[in-house]
Formats: sequence, C-alpha cells, structure tokens
Amino acid sequence: MNSSHNPKLTSAEIAALWTQYVNETAGICFHKHMMEHIEDKDIKDVFEYAVSLSFKHIEKIKVFLTSENFPTPIGFTSQDVIPGAPRLFSDILCLHYLNILSIHGCHGYSGAVTTCSRRDIRDYFTSCDASAVELCNRTKDILQEKGVYSRPPVVSPPERSDFVKNDNFLVGWFGEKRPLSCIEISNIYFNLKKSILAKAASVAFRQVSQSEQVRNFLSKVLSSIDNHVQMFQDVLNTEGLSSPPMLESEVTDSTFSPFSDRLMMFQVGFLFSTALVYYGTGLASSPRKDLTLKYAKAISGDLKIGNDWLDLMIENGWLEQPPLAGDRKA
Repeated sequence: MNSSHNPKLTSAEIAALWTQYVNETAGICFHKHMMEHIEDKDIKDVFEYAVSLSFKHIEKIKVFLTSENFPTPIGFTSQDVIPGAPRLFSDILCLHYLNILSIHGCHGYSGAVTTCSRRDIRDYFTSCDASAVELCNRTKDILQEKGVYSRPPVVSPPERSDFVKNDNFLVGWFGEKRPLSCIEISNIYFNLKKSILAKAASVAFRQVSQSEQVRNFLSKVLSSIDNHVQMFQDVLNTEGLSSPPMLESEVTDSTFSPFSDRLMMFQVGFLFSTALVYYGTGLASSPRKDLTLKYAKAISGDLKIGNDWLDLMIENGWLEQPPLAGDRKA
C-alpha cells in the first residue's frame, strides 16, 4: 500500500535510537582494548564481527537522527580508551562479556521492535535483533567448544503434568518449602551469571581507576553484588543445584586503566539498570514467597546503588542528557 504520509520519529523511536548509539560507542571502546590482547583466533573473530555490527549501527542511527534534525549523541570516543594499555581481561572473560552483552542486545532490540511505529525503524531493529541472536549463538558455541560454558541445572521429568492443589505451592517463609520450579531455577541462574560478570567488571574497574571517589563507589558496588550473589547461590545450594563459576580470577593484576572513569562508570550503571529489569522478571515469575522477598531485597539494594551512581555521574558532568519533551511552561 502506497502512502504519502511521512510520520516524524516518535519519542519511543528516538529513545531506542539514542540509547543504542550511546551503548554501541561504549561497546566499541571496550572491544578495542580487548581486541589488542585477545590471543585465541575464534574469540578474536567473533569480536571483529561484533565491532563491524556496531559501526554499521552507528552510521544507520546517524542517518535516522540527522534526517529529523536531532543531534547525534556524544556517546564515547577514542578519548575514552587508552591504546597500548596492559591487558585487563583474559580471553575467557572477554568472551563471557560479549555473550552477556549479546543477551542484553537480544532483549533490547526485540523491545524496540514492539515500541517503535515507523516501518523503517522496525525493520532496522528487526535486523539488529537477528544480528544479536547470531552473536549470542556464536559466543555460546565458542564458550562450549572451549569447555567454559556453565549450563543451568538439570531437573528430572515429572511422572505427569498436573495443577497446583493448594497454597503450599507459595510457602517459603515457614514450614516445608517445595522444590524450586524450572522457571525459578532459570531466572536465578541467569541473574547470577549477569551478577558474576558485573562483579568481575567492577573488580577490574576499581583496580585501575585513578579516582578515589570512583574507587569508593565501586567498593559499595562490590559489597552489594557480593550480597546478592551469596543470597541466590544459597538458594540453589540448599537444593543441591549448581551455581555459575565466579570470574574475577580472569581479571589481570594491571593497575593501568585502559578506559576513562566516565566509560567505566557508564558500564557499571548499565549493568545495574539491566539487573533491575531481570530481578523484576524473576520476582514476577517466582510464586515462592521467600524468593519474592529476596528479589525485593536485591531490587532495593540496586536502587540505592543506582541513586548513588546518578549523583556521582551528575557531580562529575558525565551523564549525557537524552532529548527532552518541549517545556510548555517556558
């Protein structure tokens, strides 16, 4: 069907494009440092694929924004990464990082498709989603080939399908707890994977940051992550279920920062904001009352960290402002 109607970009479309641009420029900076030191050819190849996608996305977003007279976001540039800096992450940690970030991409792009209106924008994010799925599959395949992919626990098949008979299914505070459901196990396990990566990144950033203010903040971050990881590991361990392995041992002993403090703080903020989303999903899909309490506690802790993060970013002039609605009062 032909139409002469040329709709402007909506707030949802600007939000998706603006956010992706900033995230892609940050990702390129991290990838540059990692690719300087990655030795494994398979891992380096998949990073080259990821970087090529990022550059394509950035150029496409520029076209969408400038065609509507929106300024290109500042994002992150070569000034935020120091070439020739000593290695900070092992090959394996780099691969875990790219795998987790590809998962975030899958969720983010599919969400953008559902909130965007214009067909060209939807087509663009649909192609981004397909590329993110490809990247997720490639990184997961390599993790498995290298023998470093941690699979979620296996559950035995029930004798038959059935319905919940009483509210004992919800018990969690007192009395005998029912076993975790496969849905609850899945949410806990993948939330742990994301928290474990966030911990390794925070350990590395605190180690190399030259700012006492940033180091003090990252110490709070690590304390919060430790509490959450221990809390959910205990849930799995109590039922004889395995947890993902920790990754901070894959951080080198370098104290020379490859990144600007602004870039490292941005990444920490990104990991915490996405953690809130996934904790919310876990809370909504976990009927056992002890789990809802743990998720609520984790969300409360991350909100506190998020507020401190915002204060620090604003104080240092590091928080880029997204496009705002018109000020009608003005």
